[in-house]
Amino acid sequence: PGGKVAVRNLSFGLKRGECFGFLGINGAGKTTTMKMLTGDVQPSHGTATLGGFDILSQQIEVRRQIGYCPQFDALFDLLTVREHLELFGAIKGIPQSSLDRVVMEKIQQLNLGDFEHKLAGSLSGGNKRKLSVAIAMIGNPAIIFLDEPSTGMDPVSRRFMWDVIADISTRGKESTIVLTTHSMEESEALCSRVGIMVGGRLRCLGSVQHLKSRFGDGLVFDVKLDMPTTDELEYLVQHVFGDGSEVVTPAELEEKCRAFGNAGLAERVTASHPTGYSLAATMERDGFIRAEAFCSWCVEETRFDELNDYLVHAFGAGHLSKMFALVEDVKTKMHIREYSVSQTTLEQIFNAFASQQEE
Repeated sequence: PGGKVAVRNLSFGLKRGECFGFLGINGAGKTTTMKMLTGDVQPSHGTATLGGFDILSQQIEVRRQIGYCPQFDALFDLLTVREHLELFGAIKGIPQSSLDRVVMEKIQQLNLGDFEHKLAGSLSGGNKRKLSVAIAMIGNPAIIFLDEPSTGMDPVSRRFMWDVIADISTRGKESTIVLTTHSMEESEALCSRVGIMVGGRLRCLGSVQHLKSRFGDGLVFDVKLDMPTTDELEYLVQHVFGDGSEVVTPAELEEKCRAFGNAGLAERVTASHPTGYSLAATMERDGFIRAEAFCSWCVEETRFDELNDYLVHAFGAGHLSKMFALVEDVKTKMHIREYSVSQTTLEQIFNAFASQQEE
C-alpha cells in the first residue's frame, strides 16, 4: 500500500512458436512482468497460465514448462560452461543417458565450443549472455523468457543470437519466446508481435506493421538538398556583405536577411527552430555569425521552402506513385541530392509512447 504499482491490468495471450517482444523504457514494468510469470515475484492481484498451468497454484508444473534468461547473468563463476549446462539440464529433468548429447547440442548451437571448459567468471560479457541463453533453452521448454538477451554483445554475436532465437521460435515453432529489449532493430528482426509498456500498462499490442499503420503518422518524405557551392557562397557574401564585413551581429540580423532577399528568415534564428537553433547558439556563444555560415544557412532554408511549396501545391492528395514523378521532374532545378519515402519507424512510435511515462 502506498508503493508504486509496477504492473497493472496486464492481459494478453501467446500461441506456440510465437516470438513476442516487450518494449518499454526502464521502469515500464517489463522485467517485473517476467519475474511474476517465472515465479520470482508473486503478483499482488490476478494470475496467469503457462502451458495450461496456473502460475500461483501449480508452480512446480509451470517451472517444467519454462526457460529463463534474466536481465543480469545468474552464473556461477567457478563452474565451466559445460558444468553449467549439465547442472541445469539435470535440474530440468533430462535423463542422464541423454544429458551429454543435449549439452553438446547447446554448446554448438550457441557457438560456445571454444569455451566449453572455461570458467564462467572468465568469459566476456557477450559469451556470458550466450551461456545464459543456452541455459534458458536447454531441455526445449515450451516457453522461454529472454530479458534483454543481446545486451553487451558485439554486432556479429548479436546477429548470430537472433538466428538462434528465430530458429526455435518463428521458424521451428519449437518454443514460444517472450523477449524484452531496448533495440527496435532486434524486435523488428525477431518478433511476430510486440507490445509497448508504459507505466506498467500494455499500451499497444500487435505486429510491427500493425503498430506502424495504427500509430504511425503515415508516410515520411525524407529529402537531402545539395549544399551551396563555393562559388555561390562567394557571390552571396559579396552581395549581402557589400560593406566588407565578415560577420553578422544580432543587431544586423534582420538587415542581412533582407539583403539576402528573405527578411522572414531572421525569425527562424531561435533556439526552438529545427535548423535555426545552431545559428542562435553560435550567436549567443560568440556574439556573431560568420558570413559564410549565415549565407549557407539562408540558401538551404530558401531551397527547402521552395521545394516544400512546390510539393504541397503539386502533389495535393494524389497517389504515392505521383510523388516520385513530381520529384524527378524538378530534381536538378530544386537542388535535390537524394530522397526517400518511408513509413514511420517503430522507434518513433516507441518514443511517442515512452514520452507518456511518468517518472
